[in-house]
Amino acid sequence: MAASQLTLLRAKLVGRWTLVSFETVGDRDVEYPIGRDVSGVIVYGEGGDMAVQIMQANRSIVASGDPSTATLSELSAAVNGYVAYFGTYSVDEDARVVTHHVRGSLFPNWVGTDQRRTIVLEGDQLTLDSPPILSKGAMRIFRAVWKRTP
Repeated sequence: MAASQLTLLRAKLVGRWTLVSFETVGDRDVEYPIGRDVSGVIVYGEGGDMAVQIMQANRSIVASGDPSTATLSELSAAVNGYVAYFGTYSVDEDARVVTHHVRGSLFPNWVGTDQRRTIVLEGDQLTLDSPPILSKGAMRIFRAVWKRTP
């Protein structure tokens, strides 16, 4: 492949994308791990930085208004309704895969890991699929569908 073709997919990722849907796909079903009503953003920078935020809409608020005095139940609900991490990224043009090199994450097990996502890019819609990931005791593919934000 020519050098200009090698950067084509990476160049198309650069920018801000708004979440359309977030689901998990199993052998026989589709689930919505934080509900159907979600919002989020993923940003790919030209310099190679990336960040993603996904949240369940209408999450319960902390009654005290002070995160340092939230109950364990309130904190658990907040964390279970939110996905967030940041780091850098690289693109394998031939495999159509983006790898997120995680430097920080709400889920501490992901810090220092590489999160691979297959890319399907159709017009202004980006679909990212994870490899199978353990979720609720079963291996599931996490699928996030994004729309380019102008």
